[in-house]
Amino acid sequence: MNKRTQHLSVLALMALFAVSITAAIHGYSQRVTWARGSYKSVPEFARGIRRGRADVPTASAVTVSFAGDCTFGTVNGDNGPSRFPAVAKRSGLADYPFALVRPWFRKDDLTLVNFECTLTNSKKLANKQWHFKGDAHYASLFRQGSIEAVSLANNHSFDYMQKGFDDTLRNFSNAGEPVFYQNRPYVTKVKGVEAVIIGDCTVVGENTTVIGQAPERVLKEIKRYKKPGNIVVVFMHWGSELDVTPRSWQTRLGRAFVDAGADAVVGCHPHVLQGIEVYKGKCIAYSLGNFAFGGNSLARHPDTVILQLRFHEVNGVTESGFPSVVPCRTTSSTARNRFGVLRNNYQPTPVYGRSAARTVNLILKRNAGLEYGVKTLPVSG
Repeated sequence: MNKRTQHLSVLALMALFAVSITAAIHGYSQRVTWARGSYKSVPEFARGIRRGRADVPTASAVTVSFAGDCTFGTVNGDNGPSRFPAVAKRSGLADYPFALVRPWFRKDDLTLVNFECTLTNSKKLANKQWHFKGDAHYASLFRQGSIEAVSLANNHSFDYMQKGFDDTLRNFSNAGEPVFYQNRPYVTKVKGVEAVIIGDCTVVGENTTVIGQAPERVLKEIKRYKKPGNIVVVFMHWGSELDVTPRSWQTRLGRAFVDAGADAVVGCHPHVLQGIEVYKGKCIAYSLGNFAFGGNSLARHPDTVILQLRFHEVNGVTESGFPSVVPCRTTSSTARNRFGVLRNNYQPTPVYGRSAARTVNLILKRNAGLEYGVKTLPVSG
């Protein structure tokens, strides 16, 4: 028995709510349920559990990981010592923002995130409140983090007008990192299965050039790309900032996408976690919150997850109805300001034990108003 095995065994004996060691060895996922407002423990040894549920054919399934909003650069020109450029430079790490989550991204078949920022030297501003801009070499951070494709379908891609967007596209291309956005889905093959990722944006509160007619665009793209045996995912930037539950128009739209043929719908933009539901065997995750988010030097809403979906065929129909998550915090820093708010170091980190339970229970609590909200949410190992 090596030191790690001994350590896990000791933790298992100490955990009041632990499942058996035998189940962990055989790879059954932990589940955390919402129970009268209390947190049920996710044992520390959950990190050693193999990903996936026992009743899902993981060998043949295509596993796709999704994470939320990422921003690398300055905010309205502020390049101070607490902003991403300075923090990342002080770390001395070429793969700084994704260093602690990369092991999960490496184990899956496909990883996707949202990047709401520009990589440009343009100075011409869009007429809006917040402007995000980073250096060209930040495009390489995603490949170093084992992220296969990046969504640019959001309300910050045109912060520096058309030139800023064009520069961003060129910099990602130079880095060899695929991107997708409205009318330009990402199409690839995974384990011999075609996967199509459709990105679009429709948000409340900012009038940008990418918002109009999003539902019609997405429905048209679903119709164009969906065919028997492939996987079509809609990755939406939608809703209203800080809403903890989706608007009624979002739930109607998410289900309409599924009815049109989408195999999953995943959302970003509100900067907080929202609920997850399974509708007709398909997962709809309304908001994954922030991830490696450089838009704020404080982590006021640190709860986030890596959402993992395993797409598999059931009687010829692709399903994604067994979502699991890797609970994370948006910052690996434990420092707080004088008001007790965590300082953001822009490096998301997995969490375990009671912290993981808190994050999962937060999602399940916010499922209360969703007609098809999941009742349990396995934790990926």
